[in-house]
Amino acid sequence: MPPAAEEIIFLLAKHASLTLEEIMDTIGETSEKTLRYAMRRLLENKVVKRIPNLLDMRSVSYRLASPDEISEVIHELSDHIAEKILAAVERGSDRAYI
Repeated sequence: MPPAAEEIIFLLAKHASLTLEEIMDTIGETSEKTLRYAMRRLLENKVVKRIPNLLDMRSVSYRLASPDEISEVIHELSDHIAEKILAAVERGSDRAYI
């Protein structure tokens, strides 16, 4: 999993949902190509969920999978990736309440 994926997980743990543009604005020093790749990998691994914008179907938001959703797929991921995901979720949720 690319390093940018951890930052995306961290952001989504702090916010209910974000568009890819909002994520790109927040993580300014990472290229758009790198962030799109990281998001694609997170979607493939079912760690991030896509939320369609019903008012504008061209726009999509992303949210972190719920703990139940993550627990269903965490066993399919390698131990290293699973640890990174759980650490980023914990890191993001800890800071969300500070």
